[in-house]
Amino acid sequence: MLSLRLRYTRLIVAAFLALLLAGLLVAAAEAYTLIMADAHCHSSAAQCGDDKRVGLVLGCSKKIGPYNNLYFIYRIEAAVELWQAGKLSCIIVSGDNSSPYYNEPRDMREALVERGVPRELIIEDFAGLCTYDSVVRANRIFGADKMLIVSQPGHVRRAVAIARSMGIDAEGYEASERGMGRSSRLRQALRERCARISMLYDLISQREPLHMGSPVALPQPDAATPN
Repeated sequence: MLSLRLRYTRLIVAAFLALLLAGLLVAAAEAYTLIMADAHCHSSAAQCGDDKRVGLVLGCSKKIGPYNNLYFIYRIEAAVELWQAGKLSCIIVSGDNSSPYYNEPRDMREALVERGVPRELIIEDFAGLCTYDSVVRANRIFGADKMLIVSQPGHVRRAVAIARSMGIDAEGYEASERGMGRSSRLRQALRERCARISMLYDLISQREPLHMGSPVALPQPDAATPN
């Protein structure tokens, strides 16, 4: 009986320590993201400064099942707003193209062109398999050292934190979350907490993105004129 009680006690202590460690990791990731990114994320184009930057639109699926994905729609809207406000010199659309039937960069590029952004000033990054990879590749493959990153508020803060931790001059632009249901917001919040812990690992380990490659020149702003 004493041995069984001791075993239960050890299990309880181990569970408590695991929960404590998880809580500390979440708190550390949240604090780091806040310190690195909060002052550099904006909700209106007017707050984004006067210098033109390279836009980096982070990818997501165009549809969820048969339904349009609001996250995708609002990221495109935000990028178009920045383009029309003269804040961007060109745009990198970075996302997953891990199969012939799934192509986030192509979908984003076509959506931007439909909204009036010149095709020749949009460059596709087909190896943006995660936020860390998208940011690193935008800098090291495409040579973007002044970025304006576009995504929803929680996500864009993590991306800006990654970029600024690497010495990249990055600002963030918050795409809308209007119309998102409570369950969707909760899922995204939980996913973001886990992703921020993963961000700490990536930054500490300075891991290489899964795919790198040779440098690619960004299109020049004088290649086209904004509508």
